Amino acid sequence: MVSHKMRALLSILGILIGVAAVIAMIALGRGAQQSIEQQLSSLGSNLLLVMPGSARVHGVSQQAGSYTRFTFQDSAALAKLTNYISDVTPGVSGRAQLVYGNKNWNTSLESGNASYASIRSAFPIAGRFFTEEEVKTRSKVVLVGATVVKELFGDINPVGQTIKINLINFKVIGVLPTRGASSWHDQDDVVVVPVTTAMYRLLGKQYIDSIFVQVRSPDLLDAAQTAVENTIIKEHHLSAKEADDSFQVRNMADMKAALESSTKTMSVLLGAIAAISLFVGGIGIMNIMLVSVTERTREIGLRKAIGANNKDIMTQFLIESVLMSFIGGLFGILVGSGISMLITVFAGWSVSISWFSLVLATTFSLVVGLVFGLWPARQASKLNPIEALRYE
Repeated sequence: MVSHKMRALLSILGILIGVAAVIAMIALGRGAQQSIEQQLSSLGSNLLLVMPGSARVHGVSQQAGSYTRFTFQDSAALAKLTNYISDVTPGVSGRAQLVYGNKNWNTSLESGNASYASIRSAFPIAGRFFTEEEVKTRSKVVLVGATVVKELFGDINPVGQTIKINLINFKVIGVLPTRGASSWHDQDDVVVVPVTTAMYRLLGKQYIDSIFVQVRSPDLLDAAQTAVENTIIKEHHLSAKEADDSFQVRNMADMKAALESSTKTMSVLLGAIAAISLFVGGIGIMNIMLVSVTERTREIGLRKAIGANNKDIMTQFLIESVLMSFIGGLFGILVGSGISMLITVFAGWSVSISWFSLVLATTFSLVVGLVFGLWPARQASKLNPIEALRYE
């Protein structure tokens, strides 16, 4: 290896690129999976989302809510399913223009009742959540997300401050927990107000956009979904045919499982594609070792002539092969970790480097060195010492 530095370096480079690619791709896949899990966990646990459907006019679907319109009566009816359901929060959503001093910001507006905090895992990190009394009286109180705090208040404590939402004064009573942001959606760019306030003071809506239903346990999700569907059908006097288009009940657990399955598949696919480069690097090592056997035929013959047996020769060449793979694996870890960090910095994607991926890539590189060095080592060990000494 020392005598042929460039040849050894190119062999090491092949393994280095393979290991770096494996680590970076696995880190990217794990990061995507964790990002999705974080966003789904911010919705809450054991949730069903009830949304109005849309009518069809001459075969054309209309906007959501144009057929079935939910009211607080529907929410109250669902809350009575206490065998399956622990809490219910109706809500409407929209956009809102915020003003504080000489600063303004356009953000998402969400709403709910006093149970919103527990159902949506939105317990404030500062201040408090609004009460059921404030929901009934349509109080002008608001909780703000981390992005809104940064854009409007900077280093000022927002709790107790007064802001304008769509030109109406609101008192900030709390700061929502940080949920995280992705390249396509910032979950902290949001404000939450009582549902009645949002409907009648801010957005001018007469009907509820959606109802979040928290089920008592994961085992009851399917039964609860059936009970919710039957209740909505009964409340709106729908036929079986009308029910299909009238509303939707989405099981958030099913969505989570589907997304997690997709990200796991993506991680395996990315890792497999990256592993191909390790395979190519292994072929490079085998090629170099075969050339080395040819060049060192006289050396092998000399070693055998003074007492080296087949095992000694085979061990010598295997050590060289594995050593090149090991060095490539170590530098591959450093390069792969660096690439993962650069992806986060420049692309803004979430990545997660695990010890498992580091150990896996290193072990795999050693196995590649062992497997692809085995045949050249056997070829060297089988050389006839007399013919090897005569080799020119």
